[in-house]
Amino acid sequence: MVLIVDHRTVINDPAIQSYIDTGQIQLIRKELDTPDYPHHEPIKYLRMPPGSEDGGTAWMDDLPVRYVDGQRGFDRRIMEELAAVGVPCYTLGDLANGPRTIPQGIPIFVDWLADLEKRIPGPESEHRAIIRSGLIRNLIDPAARGNQQAIDLLIAQMRRQPPLPTRTQDWACLALRTIATGKNFDQIAGLLAELPVGSPTIPLVEYLGKVKTARSRDIAVKYLGGPTREAAIKALVQMKAPDVRHLIEPFLDDPHPPVRKQALRAMEKLPPPEPAPA
Repeated sequence: MVLIVDHRTVINDPAIQSYIDTGQIQLIRKELDTPDYPHHEPIKYLRMPPGSEDGGTAWMDDLPVRYVDGQRGFDRRIMEELAAVGVPCYTLGDLANGPRTIPQGIPIFVDWLADLEKRIPGPESEHRAIIRSGLIRNLIDPAARGNQQAIDLLIAQMRRQPPLPTRTQDWACLALRTIATGKNFDQIAGLLAELPVGSPTIPLVEYLGKVKTARSRDIAVKYLGGPTREAAIKALVQMKAPDVRHLIEPFLDDPHPPVRKQALRAMEKLPPPEPAPA
């Protein structure tokens, strides 16, 4: 039997791999510089690259003319690494607006974010900034929950100087709210304390609701004002914080309807104050 396939097909197709020596496959992987990520079934979503729906790879050699390698967020290396694990896409932005969760993509997003400056060296360009925001945005994924490396990287991104654009910071905070667990409380609390006024802290304040401790309660109470008040009320309800009803009650008359709604929910959900001793 003679197989006439390209190297990319070899590493993408388990059926073809069954006819090829394992050592040869490893050599092909090394030649293509493709990480050996676990195999997953291909994902499907709207506006996938034409021809990729059934696991085909020819679409990568027939790109729309608007995609130029190394420009405006298109990087052929990312495209090929993701395709190799069953995640066909032209750009990271396609995925951020596509499937809700991409488990097989998480190791790739993390690896690229960890080494982004090495893989795209030099000063921060428009291209690298788009890649950075795409990697961060794709970590807003429950499949990355508890991934300590991803959490550390997102916190490091929030501490970058000069700061990331506000929109990218917001995505980083949304990702932290999604994937950080109670074990990360000290890290999130430390980050909240560092961020300057005006930072998009609402998702981090909402995260506090995952941690049912007096310290978490006290931090949430500090955010019962300004644009974070709705998130703080939500967090206090989630953690079932005691002795805060009197602090939330004034928000029943807040001019912002969503805040009034959260305050009313808090009055229904939070435990009543303990009666004074006789």
